[in-house]
Amino acid sequence: MPIDERWDGLSDEDWSGFAKAWVEQLRFGVPDGDRDYGESVTMMNFTARPEQQWKFIVAAVKHAESDDELGHIAAGPIEHLLGRHGDQYIVSVESLAQVDEKFARTMTGVWKYKMSDDNWSRVQAIQSKTTPLRTSDDG
Repeated sequence: MPIDERWDGLSDEDWSGFAKAWVEQLRFGVPDGDRDYGESVTMMNFTARPEQQWKFIVAAVKHAESDDELGHIAAGPIEHLLGRHGDQYIVSVESLAQVDEKFARTMTGVWKYKMSDDNWSRVQAIQSKTTPLRTSDDG
């Protein structure tokens, strides 16, 4: 899919609001008649520039309150970004994981998806140093 330049017009505050709305819908569900932010996140993964996807990821982790929410961020936006733009973002991921325990824990929910073997090894190194997420899928 081509880049949709409308994403370029969002401010940092807009990205934070978008991430917060999505995380809240993960938490509470989508009320009848309300916009489903999940569809917008999927489109963002394919049509926003990687630097904008990164802004969304950082904001979403900030707003997340549960391991389930962090797991959705890991299995969606993070896996997508690293699968398509891992060489550009693996250093940023490693750097943030070193200083932000919540982000590091989020990384334990990431699977290889389309990552290079080198980037996957680097993700596994982060995972090995961090307490894993416990999500409702864990039983």
